[in-house]
Amino acid sequence: MRVTDNMVHTGIAGNIQSGLARMNQNYNRLTTGKMISRPSDDPVGLIMGMRLKKGINEGVQYKENANSALALLSSSDYALGEMTTVLHRLSDLAVRASNGTMEQTSLDAILSEVEEMRNHLYQIANTEQENTYIFAGERTNTPAYSEDTSTDPSTMTWEGSSVALQAEVGTGINMEITVTGDRVFGDPANDFFAQLDGFITNLRNGNQQEISNTDITNIQNRLDEVLNIRGEIGAKVNRLEQNIERMDLMNINFKELLSKIEDTDYAEVTMNLKMQESVYLAALATGARIMQNTLVNYI
Repeated sequence: MRVTDNMVHTGIAGNIQSGLARMNQNYNRLTTGKMISRPSDDPVGLIMGMRLKKGINEGVQYKENANSALALLSSSDYALGEMTTVLHRLSDLAVRASNGTMEQTSLDAILSEVEEMRNHLYQIANTEQENTYIFAGERTNTPAYSEDTSTDPSTMTWEGSSVALQAEVGTGINMEITVTGDRVFGDPANDFFAQLDGFITNLRNGNQQEISNTDITNIQNRLDEVLNIRGEIGAKVNRLEQNIERMDLMNINFKELLSKIEDTDYAEVTMNLKMQESVYLAALATGARIMQNTLVNYI
């Protein structure tokens, strides 16, 4: 193949331009702090970086969901803790009221306290956490129970949803993050409010035998169920806390991997830049020597 001066000059110019492009790429890496400015810089690294960023963003969202779930579960446990205290007191009062030697005046005093506790349980049933009724299930904007004060005692009616709120706290991990009121207070057809109404009626009528046979059992059964629910909440809280710790570790690992892919290794890039500058200067010097020759040099 015949090599012409034009081919030589074109080759030298191309090599010099390639050297400039490599130097410019490293200048950009040093000034931006990123190894990848466009897909052609590292197609595989770009895809891996996008996947890692997606994993980081998902982890942030899952962590937010988990923290919100922890807040709801903690509020539920606190409310159920209050309910546990009330149930213990109701149990003590029921045992005292079942004593056959107790006079009606004493039963009336117990009745007054039971009515106050019934009202307190109604407040617990409609506990709110950041404008969310925690025992209302999916109907978070509606109180779990309504009260009709036209009756004596007033009538408490279940208004919530039997479907608990759920949250995605990890990839494919959905968890119930609330407890519905119909589980806490029992079947709406004969919930604990209705059972307390029966207890109040027995106190008014001095029916101590019924208090002994029915009311004490109802209170104990409700206490057992509440303690069982609190145990489940405790297990969920532990699981969420461990999940948050795991997501924090994964987030750190993802960011470290992303940094290795995207962030500039200043020492390596600076060394490459110096080497490319030397190559570029050598190419310029060589090109200058070759391209200065003309026919005049041979006359």
